[in-house]
Amino acid sequence: MRNKLFLILSLLCLSVLGEPLLAMTPAQKRERAKEIKMRKKEAARRKAERKKAAKLKAAKRKRIKDGKPLLYVYTYDLRSGEPLAGTYVTLQDVNARPGKKPKLYKATDNKRFRVSKGLPVGQYWAAGARIGYFPSDTLVFPHKEDEDTLRLALYPQTRLTFTVTDSLTSRPVTANIQVFDSEHRRVLQNTSDSIHTTIAVLLDDRVPFYTVEATAINYYPFHDTIYNVLEYSGVVMSPKEVKSFVLHNIYFATGKTTILDSSEPALAELYQFLAGRPNQRIRIVGHTDNIGSDRSNQLLSEGRCKEVRRVMVERGISPDRIEIEGRGERDPIVPNDTDEQRQMNRRVEIVLL
Repeated sequence: MRNKLFLILSLLCLSVLGEPLLAMTPAQKRERAKEIKMRKKEAARRKAERKKAAKLKAAKRKRIKDGKPLLYVYTYDLRSGEPLAGTYVTLQDVNARPGKKPKLYKATDNKRFRVSKGLPVGQYWAAGARIGYFPSDTLVFPHKEDEDTLRLALYPQTRLTFTVTDSLTSRPVTANIQVFDSEHRRVLQNTSDSIHTTIAVLLDDRVPFYTVEATAINYYPFHDTIYNVLEYSGVVMSPKEVKSFVLHNIYFATGKTTILDSSEPALAELYQFLAGRPNQRIRIVGHTDNIGSDRSNQLLSEGRCKEVRRVMVERGISPDRIEIEGRGERDPIVPNDTDEQRQMNRRVEIVLL
């Protein structure tokens, strides 16, 4: 009798509670399983958070008991206010002996932009340093309670790059360069040359102005004031008593007067020189090596000078300002013993009149 009663009750419960489950479609079953999985995951997350909070709370009690409350140090960009990762924070006792290893030397992280350290209560100093920024001010502070917070501000450096060139040829000049701030403190001393054409210096755009001084052999001293480091054009050196210069990097077809396309920078340089000095007259002098007869080299040098003058006239320079002279192979600057030396002798010279 008892077994029959139990069977009847079981069938009744199944008909009442189990019918919705039996009636669910496969998609509804998958959705229900997904919901159950999410609930379990959320419950596990809350449990992990409670466990972590309890662990932090226990660690805090231990730090306070041990007399080492926690200190957080944050760093940020003073110009934009943005937090900074990768800032190395140095922290030390105020009364530590010189050369003692710092209590903290670590970079701020990429997530919270901070470093942390459990330290005994006392007086400390802290400073931050990061590439592309001026070092922060050194802050002296008392560390008393747990989870003290310290903020270090760093100001970004402005990178100033400029070239040192000849006013006549626009070519790099080997010069001694010095940059001073508004209080005449030197912030740069460097030497430019024909290979490293760009000088770079990191400046503080909060400074009212900077001054640039340059000296070079056979050039007048240069002095200029920089009010806007982002718009500075560069150092232009004026040569002393220059009467002529070689127009480098101008190329002709072999044995011909045709100027190759690769000569465009040299032609543009000569045009800019003449356009910027409307009263300057010049003589274009052509030279060759000793390959070939004297007559052919003479005609070749004259023809190449005429071709350079033609290009200048087409660009708007008056032909009355340009004379030409072909010197053929008569004036070598080095012996014509090797290909390199012969290449040096094949040149176009500009004489100022």
